Amino acid sequence: MKKDKIWIVVQLAIVVIAVLIFTPLIIPEGQSSPELFGLPYTLWTGIIVYFILVTLNFIGARSHAKKYDDGND
Repeated sequence: MKKDKIWIVVQLAIVVIAVLIFTPLIIPEGQSSPELFGLPYTLWTGIIVYFILVTLNFIGARSHAKKYDDGND
């Protein structure tokens, strides 16, 4: 049951992030400052969102795969 909750939370988080990434709330149009390590705002924000999505996918895959693992490899 716990793995089902993790799977649902991961799915909802990915959908919310995917919707927010296309709004000016996360990446405003035409804004390049502030800079982080010489990278413009939109680039480093996109990189952070990418790593968040990869982490959520990893967590979701680990929790969802174990639900259907029957041990017959």
